[in-house]
Parts: sequence; structure tokens; C-alpha cells
Amino acid sequence: MRDRLSIDPVCLGAGVALAAVGVIIVLASSGALSVPLGWMAVALTAAVAVILLLSGLVDGGPRRHD
Repeated sequence: MRDRLSIDPVCLGAGVALAAVGVIIVLASSGALSVPLGWMAVALTAAVAVILLLSGLVDGGPRRHD
């Protein structure tokens, strides 16, 4: 039998966060959305925060070295 598909939540969340930032950049560069530099920095910081939050919430299992 085949093993079940396992999804890595950190990779999934990182992909979604980076895709969202990419959509904002594409919309801003095409002129459809006016995003000042300060708000772009907020969006990038939020994407990094999502990735770090997910990596902290996921159980490390037996690989932890306390």
C-alpha cells in the first residue's frame, strides 16, 4: 500500500504568504493598486511573521534537542 500524503504546514503557509506578497507586487507594478513603500514593508514583515509563527507552532517531534 502507498503511504498517505503528508502536507508540511510550514511549507504550505510559506507558499501562501509569498504568493500573496507576489500578487500585491504584481498589482502595484501594473498600476491597479497603489501601495506605498511603507505598506509593502508591512506586507513583507507579515509574511515573515507567518512563516516564523507556523514553524514555531509545528511540533518538532523526536528531532528536538533540548
